[in-house]
Amino acid sequence: MRVPVEIHWGGADTVNPYDVDVKPYLDHIPTATGRSAGPDVRHDDFFADDPADPDVRHRVGREAAAFFLRRLV
Repeated sequence: MRVPVEIHWGGADTVNPYDVDVKPYLDHIPTATGRSAGPDVRHDDFFADDPADPDVRHRVGREAAAFFLRRLV
């Protein structure tokens, strides 16, 4: 894979935990970068009525938009 990839994960995600479902992508995709969306962010915080981190949707959305602007312009 040669295209840039950015991966975000939630530190409290028990559905797709970092070690099992994120780290392998970061380890095996040479163009992948990533960062935690926060230590308390759960899998469902992007659609939950009461997210652990109420700003996570906006923050990760801004980071995604910045990634695309850097890579697609």
